[in-house]
Amino acid sequence: MESTKMPTGHGHAEAETNAAQRRPGDMRELKGMFASRALRLPRQLEQIALFALAKPDLVAFGSARSIALACAVSPTTVARFATVLGFDDFRDLKAFFQQHLRNARMVSASA
Repeated sequence: MESTKMPTGHGHAEAETNAAQRRPGDMRELKGMFASRALRLPRQLEQIALFALAKPDLVAFGSARSIALACAVSPTTVARFATVLGFDDFRDLKAFFQQHLRNARMVSASA
């Protein structure tokens, strides 16, 4: 049975193991992953998650480096964040956030 205990120190293998799941289909599902605490993230990955939810436009159009600087982590940690969530890579994560912004714009335009 897999442990759901929060990893300590700089280890991230446990978070990656626990998150071995399919990528979220939309932003509502991504928020649900974080809210349910089904996905346990180390502190640095949690920082990126909070940033991504607060500023989806910066994730959609920023670089791994710009996000890393904003979150005080390395660009490699940003790339790892993407794969922990089930995305193929950082580019796939960006595309997800770009699609979210397109969908939000279409909803607000039709309202």
